[in-house]
Amino acid sequence: MPALTGCWRNVDNSHPPGFSPPQSWSTPTAVHIDANVSYWTKSFGDANLTALVREAWTNSPDLSGTARMVEMAREQAVMAGADRLPQASLGLSGTRSKRNLVGFLPGKNVSFTSENYGLNMNVSWELDLWGKQSDSRKVAETSLEASVEDYRAARLSLAGQVAKAWYSAIEGRRQVELAYETEQSHAKNASYIAKRFERGLANALDHNLAQAALASTRASQVRKKRQLDLATRTLQTLLGRHPNGNETLPLELPEPRKAPPISPPVQTLEQRPDLRAKRLRMKSAGLEKTIARKNLLPSISLTGGPGSRSQEFNDLLDQQFRIWSVTGNLMQPIFQGGRLRANIRRTEAVRLASIDSYKAAALKAFREVETTLASESLLQEEEFRLKEAAKAALTAADLSWARYQRGLEGIFSTLESRRRAFEAESHLLSLRRERLLNRIDLHLALGDEALPENP
Repeated sequence: MPALTGCWRNVDNSHPPGFSPPQSWSTPTAVHIDANVSYWTKSFGDANLTALVREAWTNSPDLSGTARMVEMAREQAVMAGADRLPQASLGLSGTRSKRNLVGFLPGKNVSFTSENYGLNMNVSWELDLWGKQSDSRKVAETSLEASVEDYRAARLSLAGQVAKAWYSAIEGRRQVELAYETEQSHAKNASYIAKRFERGLANALDHNLAQAALASTRASQVRKKRQLDLATRTLQTLLGRHPNGNETLPLELPEPRKAPPISPPVQTLEQRPDLRAKRLRMKSAGLEKTIARKNLLPSISLTGGPGSRSQEFNDLLDQQFRIWSVTGNLMQPIFQGGRLRANIRRTEAVRLASIDSYKAAALKAFREVETTLASESLLQEEEFRLKEAAKAALTAADLSWARYQRGLEGIFSTLESRRRAFEAESHLLSLRRERLLNRIDLHLALGDEALPENP
């Protein structure tokens, strides 16, 4: 729905009293920043990702439903603006009646018929002396702007979900391949031990431990396949496709590139569409309170309009039968059981609640940015350590198997070394995915644009 995102960008960037965002983030950023990247989906260097996000924006029924809410708000704004203008309606009436006069003439019953036709234009107009209708229109327009920001927030959230599901599916595919490679290694070792057992060169304990390790690895492979299937179907659902579980996936996860430009807290509050929507709703709540107070003031309305009256239908358009009327009304609320003042107190509570909601959302946004910034460097360091651990574990597993073949080591420590090597590789894959997902969360927390509105 590109037409929805190209309008209504006049957002009130003022913050509520008593709320002062920090000047900078407390978490130090030890990552390199790439200031040349405009849209975060392109910063991953993955053309497939940008295409998938476009597909999701086009086909997602959830996003389409949010767009319908914008359309509803737009028409509501049109309806609210109509109250400022005079209301006119055209009416046509006609009557035909018969009357009997009994006793008017001795011995006779006299009857006669009569016809009466009218053509009227009824015009009514409430004068906007206090600007109440103008405020009502502003409320509707502000609600429309907030709905547009909700739509932008939904687009951004959907892009993040698609990116996370995409990289989770790629990691799942690689996990399945790693489990298969490990299963092949265990099968080869188990076959070797089984042959030695048949020749009496290995005991029953070694044989059973090798078979148990092989069965456990096969079970792990099935579990990884199940996780891949879930990730793939989740991705396809987000894209608006039938979740058949069949998807062509890259062989490896991409390496995270330079971090995005880190905007200061104040700019982040202005960039995030969900926070812009909450500021607009604060403004709308303030206008609602103003309208509630103006309901205590008197209102003046005018009614009337031209028309015509005649006993002949053909004379309705004749100038000789034209009539007109104008009526003025002045209404001052006197007693309504406390309803009007209760409404003022209600709107004030709504206004204060909208301020609290904005403050809570802003604090959540700050936490998201600080957490993801801290995780950037920590995850990078953890990956470096895991790479060392995985490399050492693999070397240890190979050495342990060589020692077992020479009779220098027992089968238990050999199988345990192989298991640790597999877990180290699996954890490293999961951590690479986690780094990518944390980078996505950082972009979402900063309110960065995913893609240009128009391709």
